[in-house]
Amino acid sequence: MGIPASCLWRRTGEIYKGNREFSELRRRWIHDARRKLPLCIYELMAEESAVNYWEKHDHVAFDSSQKAVLTSCVLRYKLLINTQSQSQSPKKEDVPNEEGFINCCFSFTIRRDKWGIPSMIVGNFIKC
Repeated sequence: MGIPASCLWRRTGEIYKGNREFSELRRRWIHDARRKLPLCIYELMAEESAVNYWEKHDHVAFDSSQKAVLTSCVLRYKLLINTQSQSQSPKKEDVPNEEGFINCCFSFTIRRDKWGIPSMIVGNFIKC
């Protein structure tokens, strides 16, 4: 049984934290991916998955009786830069394309403050 890749993000989509499994799933470290502008969860998703996420988010965020959603999504990843010596050239099938896609089962739970306003989203991803 695999360990879910977990990630926390704000209601705006800005990623706050991710565990090691999430970084491995994304094939780059969240902390290294931080730029001057914060990395957002919808930037990691394919366009159709991002639209699907926001639609489901809106249904749950504005209905305090609902809390969690289970769905699927497609994550994008970039090429992992090999920090080992350049003399060891990896096999072509071991190196991912410059940009690729990963199909995932995806669930997210909206955490609310004491007034019922969404404040944080906890997401879990498992490769399909």
